[in-house]
Amino acid sequence: MAVNDPLHINEGGLPLNAIEWLETHHRSKMSEREQMIRDIHFKQGSYIVDAGCGPGLWTPLLARAIGYQGQILGVDISPEALVTAHKRAQGKWYESIVKYKRSLLEQLPVAPSSVDLIFSANVSQYLPDPVSTFAAMGRHLVPGGRLAIKDIDFGTMCFHSIDPALQASVYQARECWERLRVDDGYAFEDSWVGSKLAGYMRTAGFEEVHEQSYRIVRHATLSNDFRVYLQGIAEWFVCEGAPLLKPADRTRWLQLFEEGPSCVLDGNGFTYEETEYVVTGVWNKNHSTARHFDMHISILQEVLV
Repeated sequence: MAVNDPLHINEGGLPLNAIEWLETHHRSKMSEREQMIRDIHFKQGSYIVDAGCGPGLWTPLLARAIGYQGQILGVDISPEALVTAHKRAQGKWYESIVKYKRSLLEQLPVAPSSVDLIFSANVSQYLPDPVSTFAAMGRHLVPGGRLAIKDIDFGTMCFHSIDPALQASVYQARECWERLRVDDGYAFEDSWVGSKLAGYMRTAGFEEVHEQSYRIVRHATLSNDFRVYLQGIAEWFVCEGAPLLKPADRTRWLQLFEEGPSCVLDGNGFTYEETEYVVTGVWNKNHSTARHFDMHISILQEVLV
């Protein structure tokens, strides 16, 4: 999902949720993302919604999974991302089966009980109340329809050649800061959401919930895309001043990723790993959570004004 006012700017000035960043990140993990789509087992001819589609990076993968007889509706809150998605689809074989619309995830522009599958990648980390959002999306699924959520969990990240104590300090400071930063005027974010998705989906009223984890490992020599991804993520961990991290640790951390002979990414035996999660569930229309969506949705509508 792309946003209009990027929150995290790395040391090189790149917003980590800007379109350029999203494209680089997507390319750097293409083999794993192709496998994720295969493992969801889309049915040919399905009508699917890509909820939080951003600049349409997943569209080719989704289109290939459902074929010419299928339909894709991509929704996002960012006009810039949607324009990019439209342009990306022009002239492609799947152009005729995809449409894009601006919308909140809690108010998808489709009829109730009309969608075969709702797919959403790297969006749940920005949801203050993922249970309510998942349940709101569920009402648009046909009986037996599925929700498929893919997201990160930064608690699984490990640079094997970096001092474990320094890594722990950086990660813990960021995780604690994410719990507090809303009070300082930042938007909600939970970058440790991946391992929580299955629980959120069950609470939202989904059955047959299945969690699939994908271990992503890279060794030296890194591709340029993955190198840019890691440098951006490293800088993101200490963005916004890293108020809960010792200044000396912040400096040590950033120095490790600076271009030059001592850059950790170029070290002999460099290894990095992380785990991403894809969770699917079948909507139970008879399930009732103890939540009310109307006030939640009315507040979120302000985003589109």
